[in-house]
Amino acid sequence: MSQINDAAEQVDSGSEQVSGGAQELAQGATEQASSVEELAAAVQEISEKINLNANHVKNANHQVNITAEKLQLSASKMKELVSAMDEINQSSNEIENIIKTIDDIAFQTNILALNAAVEATRAGESGKGFAIVAEEVRSLAAKSAEASATTQNLIHSSIEAAEKGSVLAADTAEAMKETEECAHSVTTSITEIAQKSEEQAIAVSQITQGLSQISSVVQTNSATAQESAAASEELSAQAGIMKNLISEFRISG
Repeated sequence: MSQINDAAEQVDSGSEQVSGGAQELAQGATEQASSVEELAAAVQEISEKINLNANHVKNANHQVNITAEKLQLSASKMKELVSAMDEINQSSNEIENIIKTIDDIAFQTNILALNAAVEATRAGESGKGFAIVAEEVRSLAAKSAEASATTQNLIHSSIEAAEKGSVLAADTAEAMKETEECAHSVTTSITEIAQKSEEQAIAVSQITQGLSQISSVVQTNSATAQESAAASEELSAQAGIMKNLISEFRISG
């Protein structure tokens, strides 16, 4: 009975220590489970944001590709415009040469009409009709010269405007070319960002799965620790009952 009493005391003392340790372990496991759940929730939120960013990057990449295609088309049209402006300049130069020829013809006609008028004056009465015709020819020659000069001025203005337009079109074409190159560079960068975002999303998804597994293990450990604590308390209670029963006996020595 003495040995049983000693054993009961040891069991009671050991079970209390085990119960205390099990309770602390259960509490720590519970706190770990809570922390892991919070961490998993935070990682899940980060994963959702990364997926959202990846979708935004894909959309941006699509829009940039469309913009780059439109820039290429605009640059091609601008080259055609520059070529058309050059043709306009060439045509304007040719028209200017024609106007000069017309102006020369009008000048020569005016001189001929003047000579004819002089000859008609010398002819007296018989040359009056011819003098009227010569005067009309001079008038038409003067009007032709005036119209030629006006047209020539307009042609000069058109040539100057065409030249300015050619310069502006060339500058615009060059700027569009540079913009196209920048858009291509942006497209390349966004494509790389999209790839990295997808890789990050996959990595975070794997981390989330790992955290879920860890959370499951921690919860299992927490449940086991709680069961151990309950069993230790029960053992301690039974050891106390045994000591009370033994205390009913008088043990010598």
